[in-house]
Amino acid sequence: MSKRKGPALYELISSARESVQKQSPDTPERQEQDVDLQRNVLTPGRAIRMSIGTIGVVAAVCISLIIISYTAGYQNGIAKGDAARDDYAARLQEVFVEPVQPPITTKNPTLPIIPQPRAELGNTAWGPVLSDPRRPDFYHYVLINTTKEGAMQLASFCRVKGLETYVVSGHNTRRFNVVAFPGSANRNSPEMKLVQSKIHAIGQEWAGTKEGRGTDLKDAYPIR
Repeated sequence: MSKRKGPALYELISSARESVQKQSPDTPERQEQDVDLQRNVLTPGRAIRMSIGTIGVVAAVCISLIIISYTAGYQNGIAKGDAARDDYAARLQEVFVEPVQPPITTKNPTLPIIPQPRAELGNTAWGPVLSDPRRPDFYHYVLINTTKEGAMQLASFCRVKGLETYVVSGHNTRRFNVVAFPGSANRNSPEMKLVQSKIHAIGQEWAGTKEGRGTDLKDAYPIR
């Protein structure tokens, strides 16, 4: 059996390993470069290390920006609100302020009859206009049945003309009667006839006034 010539198998493996090491030497400088490359490359799941001072500075800057933004927005909102209120107040003033009208004057003004419930409008012995001095067993002439204002106007007019009159409440509390005095137990007595004639005379004057509106008081009637 012939012997093989040449290097053994382990010699070949050792020589191949040495050649590889020569081609790619793993020097300390190469290892340091690999470590620096791994530190500088951001890979998924890698954490960034920051000092406490850096974190504090970043937080202070963020808080300052938030405060500045809020202050600017708040001041801007106040300015807009003041402007809106001033504009609204000006509009309200334009709506509610009415122009001042000059007084209207006439050469011959007509003075209305002002009702005055006082005894001074006639004889001082008469009682107040708004009272009821009637006697239950006497007849008295009723001139008109109307509102309280209308009754006061007619009674005042009659008192100025010399006829004693009073304003008394009727059966309806919203209506009032104008009653003439003196009264009498007999509806056909001379006193009642005299009162009736006075009522008719005053009624003609009353009908010519604005308040009378043509009412001549001829429908006055006696009632107990």
